[in-house]
Amino acid sequence: MKRVLVSGYIGFNNFGDEAIFYALKNHLKSLGCFVSVLSNNKNDIKKRYGIKAYNYKNLLQILKAIINCDVLISGGGSLLQNKTSNFSLFYYLFIIFLAKIFFKKVIIFAQGIEPIEGKIQIFITKTILKFVDFVSVRDEKSANLLNKWKISSVVLSDPFYSLVENMEICKNKNGLIIQLRKTFKDSKKLLDDLSEFIKKFYQGKITVLSLHKELDEEICQNFVQKLENLGIKAEYIDFYDIEKIITLLNEAKYVISTRLHGLIAASALKTKCFALSYDEKIKTLCDEINIPYIDIYDYKQSDFEKKIDEFFNNKINEVHPYRPFRWECIDNILKK
Repeated sequence: MKRVLVSGYIGFNNFGDEAIFYALKNHLKSLGCFVSVLSNNKNDIKKRYGIKAYNYKNLLQILKAIINCDVLISGGGSLLQNKTSNFSLFYYLFIIFLAKIFFKKVIIFAQGIEPIEGKIQIFITKTILKFVDFVSVRDEKSANLLNKWKISSVVLSDPFYSLVENMEICKNKNGLIIQLRKTFKDSKKLLDDLSEFIKKFYQGKITVLSLHKELDEEICQNFVQKLENLGIKAEYIDFYDIEKIITLLNEAKYVISTRLHGLIAASALKTKCFALSYDEKIKTLCDEINIPYIDIYDYKQSDFEKKIDEFFNNKINEVHPYRPFRWECIDNILKK
């Protein structure tokens, strides 16, 4: 039985990262692997998934976890980037470095590799990745970046897609889900515009959804209040269960989302979706599968209104199917 340790942004109640881990954990278990994880919340992970968890900040526990594994899987998500912070980048690289010191196999799992700022940061990242056993990424831009660094990789898709690609599509879709996230820029104008356009172009049930309560609750609650000020009733829901959230997205007729995995789920479940893009990874997905979007940091009000009008009034082109997730690439490494 292969002992697999997973390193990622796990235990922070972020829907996207938790959903990726959920898909990965399910697949590894189906192969008969013993799965453990470096996590921010050991007790919650054990209760929710029934697996061994180690404190991701405790060096002794990290060492114990690595020594006791056969394979380290780093990912998915966007771990190798320093847009968040240099500490985050160096932390995940340090985990990979430790695993290689102890002669463990290392898999980079369906990550989105974003441009890294700083010559030293790039050099360290390139050097460590050259010792990794297998690198997989979730988009062509990540593969192109690694190719410039002379690092070979395999392009998969986002593993979350494996949870939704074969689900039965709800036949009686109803309502609008608006999924918002905290951004690094004042969002008042965006929320004002969005609420006015919804009042103008949509009548029906509205659910405002937070997929990361600690970060998104405030902006979601503010938006509910804006809608109520316009005489529009909306229900607020925060992230509570991966499968229930997927069901919610399946049952909706429309989804307006800032988060990548809200868009992936909606598109797979044939729910009409519109993106409020805050990051390059959102634009990459939208361009790939034809999801309409605006850049929340750089948009014209008239353009936003036109696109929302087209969205609600069936004037947009059909979304393309997303790439299926090919588990066999990971399986082949695990079986060696």
